[in-house]
Amino acid sequence: MEVGWRQRAFLIGGVVGALLGLGAAYIFVNAAEHNGETPEVTPGTAVTIGLSLLALLRQVAAIGEGDGKPGKGVKKR
Repeated sequence: MEVGWRQRAFLIGGVVGALLGLGAAYIFVNAAEHNGETPEVTPGTAVTIGLSLLALLRQVAAIGEGDGKPGKGVKKR
């Protein structure tokens, strides 16, 4: 079975996203346990995190769009 570039991108993106999410949760829980507090995310913090994630996704989308210039090793036709 041949995996195309789209499927490969989704697979790699899903795995990397899951690993980053687990890492973030681990850091969050460790920090809360270190402080001896029950973690609580306020709505303001959730909005800030959400907007930061949207900005990150826009940057990733910009990488996919490219700048229209040929990269290294790409021959212009």
